[in-house]
Formats: sequence, C-alpha cells, structure tokens
Amino acid sequence: MAARAAKKNNNKPKNKIKLNKKQKIWISVGAGVLAVAIAITLIVALRLPKLDDGMKDRFISLIEESKELNTVFFGAGLPVYHREDELSDRLGIYYNEDLVSYNKVNELASFEYIDMIKAKAATVYSESYLSALYETAFEGVMTGNASAYLRFYEHAGNLYQSMLAKDFGIRERIYDYSTMKIVRPSNSGYINVVIESYTVENPERVEVNLSFIYERGNWYLDSPTY
Repeated sequence: MAARAAKKNNNKPKNKIKLNKKQKIWISVGAGVLAVAIAITLIVALRLPKLDDGMKDRFISLIEESKELNTVFFGAGLPVYHREDELSDRLGIYYNEDLVSYNKVNELASFEYIDMIKAKAATVYSESYLSALYETAFEGVMTGNASAYLRFYEHAGNLYQSMLAKDFGIRERIYDYSTMKIVRPSNSGYINVVIESYTVENPERVEVNLSFIYERGNWYLDSPTY
C-alpha cells in the first residue's frame, strides 16, 4: 500500500508557474523585440553595399593600372635584349655571361629592378594576390626535387627575364564601366562586381567577375583582370 501511495504521489502533476498579466506582456514585448532584431540583422546582411562614385573611381583606377602588370606577369613580359639579336651581339651584352636561360631587360623598360615591379604591384593588388604573384615571379615554386624557373632575376645590378617565361596569350580587355554593378556575395570589406567586357579580337561582350578587398586603408584588386 505504501509503495502504491508513493507511485501515486509521483504521478501527480508538478506545480506550474503562473504568470500575471504584466509578466505575460513583458514576455510578449521581449519576443517581439527579438524578432525585429533578427529581421534587421538579416536585412543588413542581405543588403548589398552601395557603389558610390568614390568606390567606383577606385575600382576603375585599379583595373586600368593592372593592365600593364598583366603583361609583365602573364604576357610577353618586359622588353629584353634577345641573345640572337645583332644589337645584343654588337653591344656585347652577353659577353662572358653565364645566365644562359635569361635575357637582360632593356633599359627602356618601365621597370629596372624587381623592387620597382613589386612597388607598382603593391598599389594595385591585395596582400594574398601579391603573395601568389611574388612566389611564381620572384621566388619560384618547388616541384618535386627541382625549383621552377623564376620569371625575373637580378644579377650584377641588372634585371633579367627568363627565356622560359610563358606568355599566356592574354588579350587586353576593354571594360564598359557604365555596366559595373555589385553582386553577391559582398559586404563592407569585400566587394564582387560584374562588368561587361570585350577584347579587340573578340568584340562579343561577356560579363566579367572581379573582386576587391578593403585593406591597408583602401580597396585593392583580389582577382585577375585579363
């Protein structure tokens, strides 16, 4: 009998907390405020940043400045004294020169030293993009037991360009900046845009996606433009 009584007592419903009218109102208000806060957060997160004139001008400047660097890093590179040229032979540029796989960069080139190339690139590209460029162009990438060629090399105060440097056949893109618009995903520190673009060889327009990141107190390119 005592055991049944204990079991019966255990099955009794627990006392419920009773809320007065004022407490119910405050809970309802709190839930409403939370819902509004969540809604505002979602709206802000989904809202695209505004492409103001200052931002657009900066983006255009970066794209235009990148064109010369595209040629340096991915195209024909810098003008050089070719070893087979008569001028090079007449000037004795490669006399007693042991860098057989490199051509000396012409003094009329826009860049005379690696630091000059780096300084220019740093005004255009993001830190992460620069790191990738510098590794392949100036440092080399280890492949198995051998190191890949360096695109540029300094020797005895002169700048040289590798004869193995690949020209990727890039074509200069012409951008219609009036079509520039911000697309997702984008936020206050990272912007993706699409711009209609074409080349002289192919006038058919295509939409090109470009990325920009805000760092070092300004916007910088975080993607190629060729």
